[in-house]
Amino acid sequence: MFSALNCRFGHYVVLLVVATSLTLPALGQSSLWDIDEGNNAEAAREMLESGNWIIPTFNYQLRVDKPALLYWLQVFAYRAFGVNEFAARLPSALAALLTVLIVYELGRQMFSPSTGLVAGLILSTSVAFCASAHFANPDALLNLTTAATLFVFWQGFSSGSRWWFLTAAVTTALGVLAKGPVGLMLPAGVIFLFLLWSQKLGVLLDRRLMQGFLLFFLVAAPWYIWVGVDTKANFLRGFIFQHNIGRYLQPMEHHTGPAYYYLLVLAVGFVPWSIFLWPTARLAIGVRARDDDGTFIPAYANEGTDTNVCATRGISRYRFLWCWMAVYLLFFTFASTKLPNYILPIYAPVAILTARGLDRWRVRQIELPAWGLNAGLAILAVIGVGVACAVLIASGLVELPTMRGRHLNGLEYLSVLGVPLILGALCAWRCLARQQRGALVAALVGAAAFFVGPLLAWGGWALNPFKAPRELMVESHACQPNSEVRIGCYQYFQPSMVFYSRREVQRFESEEKALEFLASPLKVYLFIPANDWQQISFKAPGNAHLVASHWDLYRGREIVVVTNGEPGTSHGTVALGR
Repeated sequence: MFSALNCRFGHYVVLLVVATSLTLPALGQSSLWDIDEGNNAEAAREMLESGNWIIPTFNYQLRVDKPALLYWLQVFAYRAFGVNEFAARLPSALAALLTVLIVYELGRQMFSPSTGLVAGLILSTSVAFCASAHFANPDALLNLTTAATLFVFWQGFSSGSRWWFLTAAVTTALGVLAKGPVGLMLPAGVIFLFLLWSQKLGVLLDRRLMQGFLLFFLVAAPWYIWVGVDTKANFLRGFIFQHNIGRYLQPMEHHTGPAYYYLLVLAVGFVPWSIFLWPTARLAIGVRARDDDGTFIPAYANEGTDTNVCATRGISRYRFLWCWMAVYLLFFTFASTKLPNYILPIYAPVAILTARGLDRWRVRQIELPAWGLNAGLAILAVIGVGVACAVLIASGLVELPTMRGRHLNGLEYLSVLGVPLILGALCAWRCLARQQRGALVAALVGAAAFFVGPLLAWGGWALNPFKAPRELMVESHACQPNSEVRIGCYQYFQPSMVFYSRREVQRFESEEKALEFLASPLKVYLFIPANDWQQISFKAPGNAHLVASHWDLYRGREIVVVTNGEPGTSHGTVALGR
């Protein structure tokens, strides 16, 4: 498989071509998604505007939700490519590309070059991972630092070197700057659990551990100390007690779920490769794992060359990957607030285990039940049909009472997104019948790429007309950063409004305040649901009039823009987005 590129450089070329083609071309096509992308993109824009790289703000108020690493990278991207959606998402995309290469190297080192290659391809073509590369939030950065930390640990553990303490100190510090304490706690938890299970906790009794802690604080602590001093500890209180401890102990913004929540998330997020989750799990435990006689022998193992070492050969690698998955799954399962992106770091070990199982089957080291393979391919085809049907239902072409008339008209053409999965299943069946196992894996990679790429490119772009903030800003000409205008909202707010308006958006809690706003001597724009405007319009000043109207996907209602300016006038407007 890929014989013409069967070397490390060739594998890098294949992985970068696939991952880049799935990520960068469509990165800026979709307008910002609220609420996270709007918050993060605007916080970085305000940092660029103010020149203050220490205190994060949103809507010109202190933002305590996240640390600053993502904002810093977005500022650099804004300077290079302008303030737009592409630049806001570029750090996530680049972080995802680096993660793919790290997973390749880890799979290569643990098992074989072909396993590493397949693992990188599986990861880059899974829905949740590819989506994280298209999303302007810190999760892709945290995923990168997690993968880097656990890669350098494994490299040190397997070689006997203990300098990994220092490298891991830097990567975990960057993780803490990207997302907070989980950037250190969870990778450290994986390492501790693995060493405990392997009876190798003595590895931690090394002076370089303290040196690592010192280096960690030198990288991570200065910004936290500085922002704490500059905000009189307000940032630290809000970030630690509300957005870390509070989020773990109590569900925030109604984001909760049952105990099996993340198992469902994994099954959906790993599509189309989730058809192999059950076979992968069976191959990664017990005698099947011990029989995987790779070249790895832990440098810390002092046993002789007896059956214990032979067992350790196969099981230690699997044990490490299981610890990686278990720590993240259990930690977030017990958290009260649940969101799909929280378990993004487990897709790397799942991809490696899946790749190893497929690679062992490909070279006939193991056999998979024919019924299991056929059932998996059938499920893949069913997923393709399900995607097509879901799009037809969402677009209104197929009417269901549960939709209550809320359709996304005009999206019928996206039903073709299910075709690659159906064709991929058919091609894989043909390869299976001919026992062309390498071709079968290649067919699945192709099907996954042609499904995930268009899904995230066309899907995001096609939904732009149904998201109101940018469309309303363009239609109303409310974005006038060089003019004395004010923007407010009543009974409606989305964070991306601030990004697209390039100024503070005032939020009013009462209709009296909203009406006072319209009576201002300055030119103002008020964003308000259409039905609320109908209720208060008779109380508005005589010069108040509508200048824009748009359906909003998030609220499921019509949003209008009311201004007190002269009809048909707009000065100093700027182009939004790309």
